[in-house]
Amino acid sequence: MTAPNALEDPSALRQQFITGLIESGAIPNPQWQEAFRTVARHRFVTRFTASGTRTAFDLADPTQRSAALKACYSNETLLTQQDAGGSYTSSSTEVTLMALMLDQLDARPGHSVLEIGTGTGYNAALLCHVLGNAAVASVDIDPTLIDAARRALESTGYRPTVVCDDGAMGIPAHAPFDRIIATCGVLRIPPAWPAQLKPNGVIVVNVGIGLARLVRGDDGGVVGPFIGEAAFMRLRHNVSERAITTRELVAATSSDTSAPTTRDFPAALATRTFQVIAAWVLPSVEWVTILDPRVHIFVDPETASWVRASPIDGDRAAVIEHGPRRLWSELGMLAARWERAGRPSPTRFGLSVTADGDHRLWLDRADAVFCELG
Repeated sequence: MTAPNALEDPSALRQQFITGLIESGAIPNPQWQEAFRTVARHRFVTRFTASGTRTAFDLADPTQRSAALKACYSNETLLTQQDAGGSYTSSSTEVTLMALMLDQLDARPGHSVLEIGTGTGYNAALLCHVLGNAAVASVDIDPTLIDAARRALESTGYRPTVVCDDGAMGIPAHAPFDRIIATCGVLRIPPAWPAQLKPNGVIVVNVGIGLARLVRGDDGGVVGPFIGEAAFMRLRHNVSERAITTRELVAATSSDTSAPTTRDFPAALATRTFQVIAAWVLPSVEWVTILDPRVHIFVDPETASWVRASPIDGDRAAVIEHGPRRLWSELGMLAARWERAGRPSPTRFGLSVTADGDHRLWLDRADAVFCELG
């Protein structure tokens, strides 16, 4: 019998990849190490675009199989679905981030888990492998994704509860849960999630550009720190939703021929850290930076307000502002507040959400409110 080509042996590629991640410390928990070694990612992600190279792959194409498997067993986010405008709406997240979220979830046998965003089904399979089929419920708004995920899960021996519905509503029929993990991004925590979580239960979720680990208190609220960065695809409330594209954001600000005014340019706007903070405090504002020549664009689609700022020197910019919302002033005030606080890093912040849905961003400790979030 001829030995399989190592480049086309999914099991060998998977073991090599996961071993490397374990040795690097990226998958510290033995139960998740075993799950990642066992669950075959390529069974859930068969057609995709690798985020790093934007190369499209199809495992069913014999001429692409070796390269596709290599991409599948790499630490790449694999993009699997686009909307009508070309924005991606589903993916298989880079494995190191998946492992971090699962580790922070701290789900153990005996726990029930709600997954928001079934996607390809790969993460649900990992959960089932550790916790058992009966412990896992997963919800996604997209019937096409749900059908494909169900087939992949069943073909690999996993049978969680899979529901096609708005993830913001959770799955009340199966609540309460010990753990909730969201594989999509939100701007604010939907009220149904804390309501469907047991006391001392944990939510791991991407809020804005931050990854939060929230714990439910006896009062029905949740509180916890931001533990890193993440930028998942946004939670959709219906399949027809289409994300505004970068091209559209730029175009929205390019037709105005008004003469710019010279304004102070906060140094914070040029930092990644401030972008993370701004995404929490000003959630409806989209941010685009054009590098050559450098232009900062801020757009609030909800109010048709925008700012286009071209730096002149280190502390001034030529600014054109449009719409009812004074975005430049809001950004400037937030930047000043962050500067006064000593430019704290994102992981010094945390989030509190009351049972009534009030959101508060805090710094270093939960009783030190940085600002109320609208």
